[in-house]
Amino acid sequence: MSADSDFRFSEEFEELKHVGREQPCSAADLPVNRPKNRFTNILPYDHSRYKLQPVDDEEGSDYINANYVPGHNSPREFIVTQGPLHCTRDDFWRMCWESGSRAIVMLTRCVEKGREKCDRYWPYDTRPVYYGDIAVTALNESRYPDWTVTELMLCRGAEQRVLKHFHFTTWPDFGVPDPPTTLARFVRAFRERCPPDSRPVVVHCSAGVGRSGTFITLDTALQQLANHAEFIDIFGMVHAMRRERVWMVQTEQQYICIHQCLVAVLEGQDMAAPPHNNHNHHLNAAFEDDEGIAESGM
Repeated sequence: MSADSDFRFSEEFEELKHVGREQPCSAADLPVNRPKNRFTNILPYDHSRYKLQPVDDEEGSDYINANYVPGHNSPREFIVTQGPLHCTRDDFWRMCWESGSRAIVMLTRCVEKGREKCDRYWPYDTRPVYYGDIAVTALNESRYPDWTVTELMLCRGAEQRVLKHFHFTTWPDFGVPDPPTTLARFVRAFRERCPPDSRPVVVHCSAGVGRSGTFITLDTALQQLANHAEFIDIFGMVHAMRRERVWMVQTEQQYICIHQCLVAVLEGQDMAAPPHNNHNHHLNAAFEDDEGIAESGM
């Protein structure tokens, strides 16, 4: 992109700096809820936060660091959250169940550069694991060079549901995928397997702002492009998201990456997903190989 474009992006991103920041986060700042926040400066706004069903009038039992965020199809298309902490992963699965979510998009690895960015909140192998009263079982896995898709069975009492877990594994914290077109391929692969419907999609990275916002903006823009929109308003999309959750699309580099991906699509660069490596095969061994590996990210 040109120097003029870079200057314009810098100006636009500067305009976004304070959008939404005047809104209260009082629930997140309650003493009982503070330990549930991965970062002290990334808190959910009260007006859009996802509220869990309260447990026996227990103070703070309705709280999780998550907000509804708009997409192309609905003002509440996504629930954006932080990467679960060990102490919040039961709440995370309760949110997935209570919201009726049909998919999780994970944009970080669990550990990056020796630092934990997200708790490992799903099973390592095919044995069911209980998170509170919700049992989660891995059914099958499809592996690609830059992401993995796992089908998970959720059971609560006699009810069973299947949820897809889309894990993008090569996105560095605070940075952008290299090349950026890998992100566009991932978004398209996600949408092929998860076409729009009324059930929300849970999206998280580490803080649940930078990479999560970048993914949602690109998903929205690509759907508008597919519908032959005459104008794609990236600034407007990010502005709308920042009214619902703090710092969505956290860095100028991420903001530019969205535009780079769109240019690549418009120029007809190859957006086909690469062939996968493993599918429904040696699931136990595959999970054991991944144990302890991880990435992270805002």
